[in-house]
Amino acid sequence: MSTEENKTVVRRYIEAIDNNDSSDWSVLDEFVAEDAVVHNPQLPGCTPDRDGIKQAAEMFRQATPGRHEVRLQVAEGDLVVSLIVGQGRHEGELLGIPATGNEVETEGIAIHRIRDGKIAEYWGVTDVARVLQQVGALPGP
Repeated sequence: MSTEENKTVVRRYIEAIDNNDSSDWSVLDEFVAEDAVVHNPQLPGCTPDRDGIKQAAEMFRQATPGRHEVRLQVAEGDLVVSLIVGQGRHEGELLGIPATGNEVETEGIAIHRIRDGKIAEYWGVTDVARVLQQVGALPGP
């Protein structure tokens, strides 16, 4: 696949997350390889595999429903690096913090390795402190 096709896989995967309004995450099977490896699980309790990706998606869907925007994307070979901004509302428990109703926004860097048209590996760094500040669990800057 070309680098442009790889970038499209990642964008379509993020759109599928945003467009799913149920706890059925089988929609992600189209984008994530069965043997995918997550190098840094997104939330405590999530496994470092495709099931863990689905677990995290469901946790975020319930806790902070919202949208993602890919603001920057670079690809080389089978790797795609994306700067992603997530926005939502804190409507459910997140990391043990009860819902506040606050708007939340955070940035993250995601790296996806694409193999045979699917995400085979994932690395990510997200500004969790910013979210914790927005829900009142940490003091602001």
